Amino acid sequence: MRNWIKYLIVTIIVALLTNGGQLYFWNHYIDKMKTDYESEIQILSSTLEDIGKLKYVYSVRTETKPGKEINLEDLVKVKVPESIINGSYAQEPEDLLGKYYKVSISPGTLITDDLLMKDEMDDTIRETDLIADTWSVGLEIGDYIDYEITYPYGEKYIVLSHIRVEAINEKTIKTYLTSVQRHIYNGALVDYFLQKENGATVNLVKYVEPGVQKPSEVSYSVPDNILSVITEDPNVIEKINTNLNTQKRDIIEKGINLVSEFDSSNLSSGRSKIVSDINGAGKEYETILEKRLEEEKKEAERAAYENQKAQDEQNSEKGMMK
Repeated sequence: MRNWIKYLIVTIIVALLTNGGQLYFWNHYIDKMKTDYESEIQILSSTLEDIGKLKYVYSVRTETKPGKEINLEDLVKVKVPESIINGSYAQEPEDLLGKYYKVSISPGTLITDDLLMKDEMDDTIRETDLIADTWSVGLEIGDYIDYEITYPYGEKYIVLSHIRVEAINEKTIKTYLTSVQRHIYNGALVDYFLQKENGATVNLVKYVEPGVQKPSEVSYSVPDNILSVITEDPNVIEKINTNLNTQKRDIIEKGINLVSEFDSSNLSSGRSKIVSDINGAGKEYETILEKRLEEEKKEAERAAYENQKAQDEQNSEKGMMK
């Protein structure tokens, strides 16, 4: 009888110790989970505070085509942080209806003023490849540029204004130009070819905020023979003020005629070095960008591995509790 009582007492003590250990471990696990969740909630709350209030802007349901009129059925609302919204984003359908798509827009792309036109697309618009000596380091598809010509003594004229970059190749960019814009571009190329050995250059200059910044005014004037072609071309919708063009062209011609043989050599060599330096910087930028993207890819893979490892450990702890 006495042995039986001892056995019962020992069994009860062991049970209490075992249950107590389990209870202690369980309470410790619950406390840890609570701490982790509170930490995550704090991080999320801080992130939401950084993002700020969300507002609706617009994107499209399906990919659009340039020149198509905007319909209500095209549009889909997208929530974005209020902090990134400026005056170029459409926040009401009325801001968009009656306008036209200037370029193709894919779902997920937020609609801004620089992607739209108020008037129907000019039927003379064609894809055109532009050549240039230099363009802004880091230029990307979707950026907006001015196409400029600089004469030997530094006179700079804007040939094409607020042009969207549709594609970038090794020596050219692709964009859309109207008939008159192509005539003006060809006129600038003639000047460039004739004055290149004297130090003339053609360059692409990128807008910082194309949806906010006002487009530049075209200041270049074409040679007389190009002006005659534009005047007689039946496809030209935009008309040039011939008197103003002639006045500005006289200034360009006077500057060209002043270039001496001595200055020509120095100007040409100096500009060639600048072009070489800028193009070299562009290649260096591409190399740095490729390296950065590779590092970001590795970092993302490392983070994914760590997250998976943490998840596996958490699942293992849950399995032990069961």
